[in-house]
Amino acid sequence: MKANIKNTINLPKISVERLLEAMRIFESAQDEIENFLILHNKNITNRVKKARREHLDGKVKDFRDLIKRYV
Repeated sequence: MKANIKNTINLPKISVERLLEAMRIFESAQDEIENFLILHNKNITNRVKKARREHLDGKVKDFRDLIKRYV
C-alpha cells in the first residue's frame, strides 16, 4: 500500500507573519554582531584605513577602468 503524502501544509497567517518578523530580527542582529566584531578587529580596521589612504592618494585604480580593460 502506497502512503499518501501531501507536498503542502496550511499554517495560520499570523504564525507565518511572526516567523518572518523573527527572521528579520535575527538577520538584523547578525549584521550588528558582524559589524561589532569587524570594528573591534584591529587588523581589519588597519587594512581599511590603509586602503582609504591609498584611495585618497590616487594609488587605487577606478573600478570602471578595470572593467573596460579586462571585461
